[in-house]
Amino acid sequence: MGKMETASKLPGKELLQLAAAFGLLTGVIEGIGLFTFHQAQWLNWRLYNRAIWVETLWVAPLFDFALFLLVGTFLALAGFAFNKVLIKKTSWFLFIFLCLFDWLLVILYGRLSLVALFLLAGGISIQLTNYAARFEGSLLKRARSLLPWLAGVTVVIFVAVQGGQWLGEKSKTANLPDASTDAPNVIVIVVDTLRADHLSAYGYDRDTSPFLDSLAKEGLLFQNAISASSWTQPSHASMLTGRYTYEHQAETKPLDRTYPTIGEALQAKGYRTGAFSANTLFFTRRQGFGRGFLHFEDNYQSTADLGFNSLYGFLFDHYGLRNMLNYRGAPGRRVASDINQSALDWVDNDRERPFFLFLNYFDVHDPYLPPEPYRSRYSNVENAGGLINGFAEEFSPSLTPEQLQSEIDAYDGAINYVDDEIKKLFAHLDERSMLKNTVVIITSDHGELLGEHGLLQHSASLYMQEIHVPLIVWGPGYVPADKVINTPVTTSALPATILSLIGSQQDVFPGPPLSQLIFDQVVGEWPNPISEVAKFEGAAEINPSTHGEMKSVVTGEWHFIEHEVFGVELYDRLSDPQETQDLANEAENLSVIELLQKYLYETVQWIKDK
Repeated sequence: MGKMETASKLPGKELLQLAAAFGLLTGVIEGIGLFTFHQAQWLNWRLYNRAIWVETLWVAPLFDFALFLLVGTFLALAGFAFNKVLIKKTSWFLFIFLCLFDWLLVILYGRLSLVALFLLAGGISIQLTNYAARFEGSLLKRARSLLPWLAGVTVVIFVAVQGGQWLGEKSKTANLPDASTDAPNVIVIVVDTLRADHLSAYGYDRDTSPFLDSLAKEGLLFQNAISASSWTQPSHASMLTGRYTYEHQAETKPLDRTYPTIGEALQAKGYRTGAFSANTLFFTRRQGFGRGFLHFEDNYQSTADLGFNSLYGFLFDHYGLRNMLNYRGAPGRRVASDINQSALDWVDNDRERPFFLFLNYFDVHDPYLPPEPYRSRYSNVENAGGLINGFAEEFSPSLTPEQLQSEIDAYDGAINYVDDEIKKLFAHLDERSMLKNTVVIITSDHGELLGEHGLLQHSASLYMQEIHVPLIVWGPGYVPADKVINTPVTTSALPATILSLIGSQQDVFPGPPLSQLIFDQVVGEWPNPISEVAKFEGAAEINPSTHGEMKSVVTGEWHFIEHEVFGVELYDRLSDPQETQDLANEAENLSVIELLQKYLYETVQWIKDK
């Protein structure tokens, strides 16, 4: 019997059925394994930072089904030109190998080398291929009978995940309390990685942000807004909870349920809440940010994102596109126009309730590759930008002055692109008559180092280039026009500020709300903003944060920074805004350092408790 099966042919139809069964089986186990190990924090950090959430349970089998079917199609076509027995054995080996290698990647990627996993899968596959050759007929029969069950499981998972989310949003929206009849819409736009001093509204010599400039004229501009951290995750957590990093602790772990979010507070007042994130690494549901939003879009919004966030898509991205083909982009990256369209589609679904819209644009983040004509708008060279590239793990490349200027040119072009997209968003909202009763807040989660202090990117330190962010509030009838506020403020004040601007009394978020500065109601001293960054291993060795955690305090005159290993730095913000001269070692500044250090220690309970 075994010999007869070995000599038999594997027709194209049966080969494709076998491919489909192997693909679905591989994907179902991959999806369950990735999601389970992600929750258990077992995965290697490269995989852990991929788009692994509940959608993975259906995305993995769908992608692997397509991949295996593609391989099966090539093998079936090859059967017309090559020996049928050879094609049959090759088919069994490839399907078994692709299945085993996938599962080994889930369990052992980053713990064993890729070569070791490849050889291990290959050795086992040879043995299993010999077994399959002996019992081919019965195995094919089992594959055919298993195929509809695997397909059914995949469909059930898809319906349960996607349908459950849709029904959950519908149900929760229907059960929202009645909103106040005059409640304004609230939009928060976070332009990821946007440093304030590269906006023309903040005095930059390039006209990078004409529309934002006009919004600042029609509303108000905070000249000295300071982010709570120098990278995305803790900064977003602070903007949503009103808490500093030392409180919410969402830097080395996802945001937990300790503190309420502004989304939850606005839902309690009858608001629909939606978030649309282009930063699909850190501002995501899997990082704890879905809480408070009835609708949250992060990953799996495009075919490219679906593919590149499967295991084989990840390998193709990391080892193929980047290492072999030197691809400089970010596969599946959502641009600002995509975010706008998704947000508008969601807004259009319900015109009866006020909405809270939280948008994250990722276009200014490295690699700086805005679409044309923006990429070349400020540059004299072709293909500006792309050399600073955290996606390719090029955190601190050695750049010539000309190359650095090219990066800056592309960065500025990205700002100009986002400025135009925000203008388009306003135009679309105006067409829907939705701007008459809307408050818009535009800010960033952190800035960006572009060679200052010999550093690049962000999360590297707490220098002003990384934490000084724009903050523009626009809302005719809700805020005064053409007002500039110079007092240093923290972006963690946004939740309390939003509730204050919509006329809501609150004791949910710590104050004071920025509305007190807006309407000249300040009593006593305004609290100095604090920034924090943890020890950030895995980035550039030159970065101060690679060697220890840092915290800082900003006042109208001073910027005080303390590093747990390297000690303190002090900069005069008035005479030295670029922070080129550290004044910490000058005797006359000792009292300033002691005062700011005491303020920092008493606020965050840092170092004393160590």
